[in-house]
Amino acid sequence: AKAVDPETIGDLTQRKIYTLVVKHYLACCSRDAVGRETELTLKLASEEFVAKGLMILEKNWLEIYHPWERWSTGQGELPRALVGSRITPTSLTMNEGQTTPPQPISEVELIALMDKNGIGTDATIA
Repeated sequence: AKAVDPETIGDLTQRKIYTLVVKHYLACCSRDAVGRETELTLKLASEEFVAKGLMILEKNWLEIYHPWERWSTGQGELPRALVGSRITPTSLTMNEGQTTPPQPISEVELIALMDKNGIGTDATIA
């Protein structure tokens, strides 16, 4: 097999397809990515802040597939940190806002949830 420099492929669509096929092949031969869903508790003065997210320890195949593939838990990526270590924040922001109550549920949904969780009696459901 002969290696091809993608820049020598004149048609942009063909170049993109070639690049994707090569990256896919290399990613299949690579090691799994390693990460942990993590919860960080930060103490600033007398306040505690909790951040939940993903701490990627080894990107491996993710580096090859970049920018097409990312590993996400939907909660954000956290910096690598050891238990008990000190972290110096680069910036602190405070967003103003209010909490919002959950959406109301119907009586049918309430009864179904009560039944599912073994809460209430026949009299409370009637």
